[in-house]
Amino acid sequence: MRIFVTGSSGFIGFHLVKKLLNDGHSVVGIDDHNDYYNPALKFKRLSLLNSNNFTFYETDIKSLNIKESNFDLAINLAAQAGVRAPQEKQHLYKHSNIDGFKSFCNFCKKNNIKKILYASSSSVYSEIKEGKFCEATTPLKPKSKYGESKLSNEIYASNFIKSYDASIIGLRFFSVYGPFGRPDMAYYAFSKAIKDKEIINLNNNGNMYRDMTFIDDIIDGIFGAIDYVYSVQNKNEIFNLGNDKPIKTSDLLNRIEQIIGKKALIKPNKTENEAFKTHADITKAKNLLGYDPKVCFDVGIERFLDWHRHYENI
Repeated sequence: MRIFVTGSSGFIGFHLVKKLLNDGHSVVGIDDHNDYYNPALKFKRLSLLNSNNFTFYETDIKSLNIKESNFDLAINLAAQAGVRAPQEKQHLYKHSNIDGFKSFCNFCKKNNIKKILYASSSSVYSEIKEGKFCEATTPLKPKSKYGESKLSNEIYASNFIKSYDASIIGLRFFSVYGPFGRPDMAYYAFSKAIKDKEIINLNNNGNMYRDMTFIDDIIDGIFGAIDYVYSVQNKNEIFNLGNDKPIKTSDLLNRIEQIIGKKALIKPNKTENEAFKTHADITKAKNLLGYDPKVCFDVGIERFLDWHRHYENI
């Protein structure tokens, strides 16, 4: 297949494109390599995607200045990520996530792409005290601007295919981690801070829980979604892709301390713009995508830290 991927130098985008190329597909990727985190990591990922079947354009998703066509499938992973973007970056939630997604959908329509996948997030859900986040029953009430932007994508996608004969699948990712991961996420930031003897601002005493999902399982889920989108016509569906085994933040930190062999320097911090606990109900993804996460947290975090030792010279 010939596949268009936005955010191809990002964490998930890089791993996805790598797997697509290994499986013999032709990929056109775009990324703007912005400085939300160190672009050197994005360029490192890009350097590892060296293939005759990969064409890359450095461009903004809102403009999409590329001269390519005849795609079988389009996958949108470009976004201003994270719920904690600094104030000076928060305009990117609208620019990249909302306006950028509209630009992506218009690109698909202009190029007659009928099979479409896009990244959503567990951040679209409202806070619930008990139970799992379920696509069909859990209320949607984001606590962050990031979550609001992703919910906006889902609403736009639902309206978009009412006037366009296509199938569009949204994937709600839950706390994806692993090698080449995002430095702004807790597991990465904790690891680097411990190594550099820097203070960790530990939100809410480490009492929050995240459904940590290893990157390889997420990629398997995306491939299941690709198979699914080709098996249906005129569908608009949403799937959770999580691990169904939330990890307490303090336990996450303790495990990293144990593996690295150093103690963290901790400063308590309070935050109110993110969920206390995320827990994916993955029944729908199991039933329709064949999704079956296999990497437990202890194995996954060791794989990340093995990579991190070399990349950050721990």
